[in-house]
Amino acid sequence: MQMTIAVLEDNEDRIGVMERYLDDKFPFYESRFFRSAGAAIDWLREHLDQTICLALDHDLERPQGEPDPGSGREVAEFLATNQTRFPIVIHTTNQHAAIAMEALLDDSGWTVSRVCPYGDLQWVSESWLPAVRAAIVAQAARVARSKASRDI
Repeated sequence: MQMTIAVLEDNEDRIGVMERYLDDKFPFYESRFFRSAGAAIDWLREHLDQTICLALDHDLERPQGEPDPGSGREVAEFLATNQTRFPIVIHTTNQHAAIAMEALLDDSGWTVSRVCPYGDLQWVSESWLPAVRAAIVAQAARVARSKASRDI
């Protein structure tokens, strides 16, 4: 079963840069991008065990003529009702929403880190990618320890 890095993000420029970095740095994981909270939740319902890391934006733009895409908070609320399985990296300029999402997930036992976008797209390589890398490395170590303890 191939593990997946899932990302809730609606900005095409951000998606393009994130996708290039993930493909380059983590070619052995699948990358899945979602532009709406509903699509992310629908996918997560079936793939929680396949997810190694989730990156969440909060504010999602509503394309003209399209349904409301929701927000990262909806995904956080869904995850709060599930057993923790993987780390989450919150990336949003909406600091109030980020604090609330982080508190909700943290209170539910999830491992959460947070980065704040800045300077057009430079934050993706300087802050976001290192946070995703740290989350994946920590998750892989947890999985390896868990497997080793089951094998004993």
